[in-house]
Amino acid sequence: MFYLGEYEEEAAKEIRSYLDKASLKVETRPCLVMEEETTYALKDKLSGIKELIEDTGQIEHYISALRSVLPQATLDNFEELFLKELDPLMMETRDQILALSKNPESLSPEESESIKFGSEEWMNSAIFVSRARNFAGMIMFENNIKIGEPLENKLDDPVLEISVDHPEEYDPRPEQKRCNVDFYLEKAVNIFVDEFTTPLARDLDDEFWDAYPTEAQRLKVLGLLIEKLATSPTSRKMDFVQFVDECTLHLEDGGSSLNVDGEDAAEELARVLEKSGVIKWKGDKLKWKSKD
Repeated sequence: MFYLGEYEEEAAKEIRSYLDKASLKVETRPCLVMEEETTYALKDKLSGIKELIEDTGQIEHYISALRSVLPQATLDNFEELFLKELDPLMMETRDQILALSKNPESLSPEESESIKFGSEEWMNSAIFVSRARNFAGMIMFENNIKIGEPLENKLDDPVLEISVDHPEEYDPRPEQKRCNVDFYLEKAVNIFVDEFTTPLARDLDDEFWDAYPTEAQRLKVLGLLIEKLATSPTSRKMDFVQFVDECTLHLEDGGSSLNVDGEDAAEELARVLEKSGVIKWKGDKLKWKSKD
């Protein structure tokens, strides 16, 4: 069987439906896969972080905003207070846009005209909000800060864990540098296709080519090679060394060329032909069966 790839369940179902429609023989096998993510961070009190990072202005701005809003914040309004403290102008513009979308008459024509908030601004706003949330969550976790409880002096010199994009820049490695490795176990589906049916890839829908061009190309190329190998030579006989040489394909189309090298898989390709009743294989001799 030809291994087409590993996919999420929904994608696997969609791919199989296309292949079934073209009459390719398909097998799907569920499996578990594990993804690994390695991240680096500096973990220390703010005073220690300042010795390692030149510009801590943004970090201190976050901390100042938290120090300002936490004493009066509740679970319901904390995020809104925090974001408005960080960037009141951006949040005011966001609120105007949301109000305008709900009620076009909520703002005067002059106010509506003055609002400039395109797709780029929305993206920047989303990034701003995401970073602010992540920082607030990190600092409250690391310093055991809970909304609604006395802040005391927990933000005077708080413990921070700051992500590092280029860990190689810290050489020698400081004691504050941490390496975090996270593993994610997920369910996936492997798709296999019967090699002898791959010539039917010529019948795949255009939609499949648009959605899965790599898979479509691989199936088509393998199908062309299988068609070549299944075609009987004039003598209907061939030794295995010759067959290995035949397990290649070269096509020219205008200024483009296509090359397939299947020599390393010659034994498997011979088994595909034998299993499908195309050849008899004994020792180092292959014989193509008569079509009669």
